[in-house]
Amino acid sequence: MWEYRRRVRYYETDKMGVVHHSNYLRLIEDARMDWIGDHVMNYNDMEKMGVIIPVVNASGNFRAFLRYDDLFSVKMELTKFTGVRMRFQYKVHNAKTGELCYDGDSEHYFAEDKNYRPISLKRKFPKLYGAFESLLK
Repeated sequence: MWEYRRRVRYYETDKMGVVHHSNYLRLIEDARMDWIGDHVMNYNDMEKMGVIIPVVNASGNFRAFLRYDDLFSVKMELTKFTGVRMRFQYKVHNAKTGELCYDGDSEHYFAEDKNYRPISLKRKFPKLYGAFESLLK
């Protein structure tokens, strides 16, 4: 599994002093954008080609709390890729204690940036298709 690391920022916490539940989607999005940049291409460059990757579904389970300044890791992997849709799995751990704080997944589709219509990467962008397909384990 690929790993993304950083510290919890103050604004990501709530009045109870823990990461607000809505921010876990942001944490996994940060990881996903870095994963795409490290393994395929810069997402901004992909958008310039006319390709976007909207979220269709995201779900997860909250297991333990992260607090301000905790170092955390997001371990993630691509678990499904069809050339039209893909799914990622995530595990967010407290990097100091190793405790699992959140696990979940997200599903996405590839679309044209102008109209959000699904596209087949295999047909329209075969090199991009090959880059993603090679990462499916």
